[in-house]
Amino acid sequence: MTMKMSILSQRTAQGGQQKAGGKIRPGIKVLTRKAMEDKRAVAIYDRGVAAQTKFSDIEKQITEVTGMKNPMYPRNTPYFSVAASDFGMPELAAIIVEKYGEPRDNDPVKRLYRFPVVFHSDDLGEIYPNEFRRYGGEPGYESHYGDDGQRYCRYLPEVTRQMIEDQKMRRIKRAPRREKVIRGLCDPYTCPEYLQGQCKFRGKLQFYIPGIPTTVPLVMETTSEIAAEAIYADLERIHKVFGGIPRTNPNKPGKPIFYITKVRETRTYFDEDGKKKTGEQWVPKLQADIDLGTLLQDASIPQLSHTAPVAWLAAPKAMPDAAMLPPAAAMPETGNADGEVVVGEAGVDAAAQEHGEGEAQSMDIDGMLSNLSDLVASAGVEDEVAFSYFDLKLGASWDKNPETVTQAIGIMNAMAKRNVVGLASIMGISVLINSLGVSEEDFKKYARIKFGQGYSRDVKLLGAVLENLTELSASGKESALAFIKAEILNGQASAPAAA
Repeated sequence: MTMKMSILSQRTAQGGQQKAGGKIRPGIKVLTRKAMEDKRAVAIYDRGVAAQTKFSDIEKQITEVTGMKNPMYPRNTPYFSVAASDFGMPELAAIIVEKYGEPRDNDPVKRLYRFPVVFHSDDLGEIYPNEFRRYGGEPGYESHYGDDGQRYCRYLPEVTRQMIEDQKMRRIKRAPRREKVIRGLCDPYTCPEYLQGQCKFRGKLQFYIPGIPTTVPLVMETTSEIAAEAIYADLERIHKVFGGIPRTNPNKPGKPIFYITKVRETRTYFDEDGKKKTGEQWVPKLQADIDLGTLLQDASIPQLSHTAPVAWLAAPKAMPDAAMLPPAAAMPETGNADGEVVVGEAGVDAAAQEHGEGEAQSMDIDGMLSNLSDLVASAGVEDEVAFSYFDLKLGASWDKNPETVTQAIGIMNAMAKRNVVGLASIMGISVLINSLGVSEEDFKKYARIKFGQGYSRDVKLLGAVLENLTELSASGKESALAFIKAEILNGQASAPAAA
């Protein structure tokens, strides 16, 4: 079985991070004393909290209405924040709190103090990716782990005037290529940018919660490197003992192993007035319900089962063949009974060979890319859209290989020769459909229901399809897929029965 190429799978294959299914935040934000005196700010805050809106959005609304800068500040709490607007499927927030929340002390409201988690990988770097990054300054330093396991500081060098002139001489319209430069080892405690507060830590613990339906991990982000190091050390210790991250509990079959909760520890923090203080704070903590002592004593440490339900697994690190979706693929060969464009991979590949042959022998790769940019521009397509389209069709590094650049030139020449209708929209639709993971069959059903049978031959309708998919993708992959499925079901239910 060949998997359809998507932007997600390509990014994962190159070591990038997937988009999260939702966020659980370690703390909350409350109104400052000044904001508490403004009835409008109080009303917006109360309304937002009741609607489970994330605090950054509440703060933005207060600023827009009152003109008040920084009307909220972080408050440390023993419970986690679960906001509906932090999830691709907003209803998951209520499900999590209902399933694992509890009222405590004199607070009758159910809150999330502790919840079970399952980790989808044995790779600690994938479970808990983290980095130091400089925000708002140049150069934009960032940490990066090398093949030797060491953490390095690197940055993207400035584009020089000479680089721009060289690009112009070669008739290349894209920004000059730059490779990130290693500055040295990343040591926060000797780094001037970190000590001045310019460079900050970001850690992202990725996990699934049993009983919560999602195909991509949920995350908990933290800016505390101390809390992150403690969680990472616990995972690393368990990994060494078991030879992996266990999914099943040897002491209590059917029960979770890992829980995330909060414990009180001494930390340095900033109060409402921005003053630095030291005191007891609630910090995230990973708990493991495993009796390691007994297992070690009995010399019965098993390589615990790494098999989990399919929905709990992360996307595989693979780069499958791209699927050219009709009409989102661009090479019209024939028409079917519905008057819809039908495209075959063989047709595109043959056209690429026919119209691009000889390019690799006649000029260097920069010249070929310049030629391709000209073809893309003359077709009225943005470089970014076209090159993303070729990422799907030819693979992520196609622009570094003369043979694949030749294929891309051949595709553009063939499209121009056949005068493909709405090429810019078609390429954009291809990119979005693949990124959302919509099947060819579902896309065709959805497009017919929403825009009619002839959408693929109408420039305006293709533009409307692209605009619609762009809006859907902004809501998140899972929400977009759910909406498309619902529209298909509604459309099929309202369709007249066959005679």
